[in-house]
Amino acid sequence: MDATQIADSLKADHFYIDESAVGTLDSRLVDKAKSTTQGLDFDVYVIAVDDKVLDLDLLREVAADHGGEGSFVLISDTTQLYTEVQIEDDHDLAMQVMEQNANAHAQWSVQTPSLSKLNTLLKFYAHPEAVKEPGEPVAGQEVPGSDFGQESNSSSFAPMFLGGAVLVLALVIAGVFLVRTLKSRAAESRRHHEFRLPRKLLDRVDSLQRTSLRDDINADTSRIAGEIDRLQTSNLDADKAAKVERALDGYQIARSIVDDRDTERIDLAGAMVLLRQAGRELAEVESGKKGKPGTRNRSKLPQSLCTINPLHGEAQSTTRLDADSSGVRVPVCGSCQNDLQVGNQLQWIFDGDTPYAEGESIWAQTLFGAIGGDLVTALHRQGR
Repeated sequence: MDATQIADSLKADHFYIDESAVGTLDSRLVDKAKSTTQGLDFDVYVIAVDDKVLDLDLLREVAADHGGEGSFVLISDTTQLYTEVQIEDDHDLAMQVMEQNANAHAQWSVQTPSLSKLNTLLKFYAHPEAVKEPGEPVAGQEVPGSDFGQESNSSSFAPMFLGGAVLVLALVIAGVFLVRTLKSRAAESRRHHEFRLPRKLLDRVDSLQRTSLRDDINADTSRIAGEIDRLQTSNLDADKAAKVERALDGYQIARSIVDDRDTERIDLAGAMVLLRQAGRELAEVESGKKGKPGTRNRSKLPQSLCTINPLHGEAQSTTRLDADSSGVRVPVCGSCQNDLQVGNQLQWIFDGDTPYAEGESIWAQTLFGAIGGDLVTALHRQGR
């Protein structure tokens, strides 16, 4: 199946139904989905294929070839549904979309038909809800004890008036706070976006184009190097100075890895992680944040590369990797989050002949810095 052809078709029509799926889909549900997407604040691209040719890699290729921003959804004529979120310019929107993906996955079952899953997902896109934690009821479920006070025989005007006045005042205060918060988040989002790694860097690591990779790092990470030089001469407090020092160390280790002609693909991926972490440290210094390394605002994206495979690109959410959900949360990309939710095999980056997490490298011990403390410190202990 030609991903480029599908991508070109989606530029004219956001719904692509392959010949293999024609006549197998309920037209009423398709029309309902189309109607919902027209009222959204972001683009949704839907691809429908026969279950026999359903392929997550196909979805990723279509999204890459298309180049547009939005949520790309691949459905089959049975029960399968995959998503690929490609929103680079709006961190908060990307996080919202990923949260609604999680809400939709929590509501449907494995046997739910694909089109029903799609319409459930689009319902959450149209009317976003906070992510439900395990055990928390989803929309439509009754909460024990929540049915009190639904009817009242009171006709007292004073309590009603007072309640209304309080409500209006609360809405005014909330509105002022919301405007300030949105402005602050927008500024912070722009700062973080400056330090994101260009996609071509990760692609060249994946194809081991070392010479081009070195040239690109020199050109595309000059912002990081320039900021490190500038901030080292600034009058910073101890916490910010420590962040700049970690960024400098991480940048230098990354450069040494890339300059080594014998470096393996897994180590080059680690260099990309170090560059991304250096950018995050600098963004936090510029935004004036304080706190322990690794802490994140739940409303923001993880600002990290994918733990499963850093070459997948930016993480879109955090999740637990172990089956019983007892472990620490790690950042993952949208595709890996989807694989975890539907039970697909994870697309780990390999170290030799095995998934890197099964090895004993520094990248396996720290899951590319997601666990075990500071990655730069761990690398220093190994003599880097």
